[in-house]
Amino acid sequence: MKNKELYDKTIKILVNAYLNNSLVQGNCHACAVGNLVAANLDIKFNQDLKWIGRTVAWSHVFVTLSYKIAQVKRPWAYTGQAQAQIDATGYTWPELARLEYAFERAPKGKTREERMFNGLMAVLDVLSQIHEMDEQTNLATKKLFSENSILL
Repeated sequence: MKNKELYDKTIKILVNAYLNNSLVQGNCHACAVGNLVAANLDIKFNQDLKWIGRTVAWSHVFVTLSYKIAQVKRPWAYTGQAQAQIDATGYTWPELARLEYAFERAPKGKTREERMFNGLMAVLDVLSQIHEMDEQTNLATKKLFSENSILL
């Protein structure tokens, strides 16, 4: 496995977001990438799941819009605050773009909880590729999760 420490930290952040109901599709503050940035920069959320005292800049580099099939990518915007937010996660911007696309394009489900769960499972699949995990390890990680509870 490549960079187990980063993988474990990422899983912990996403699980906490899931358990705290702050993992939301279509919200750059509270999507998978938004949660990774917020956790690594110690950014808090308000009641509307917006960052307190900080502006989302990472989405200037890449964003997955609900009304477009393709992801919008602007590598020239990888500067300043956007670069600092992305770099804080430990991932490259193309890796985060893959995570974000998987999260946003995951099956919607019938409830908000299903959407979060499906997005989380899609992100786990991409993380397993980024961290060069074997399928058995990926499946073992997924078994830690169930739609009704997370045992981590």
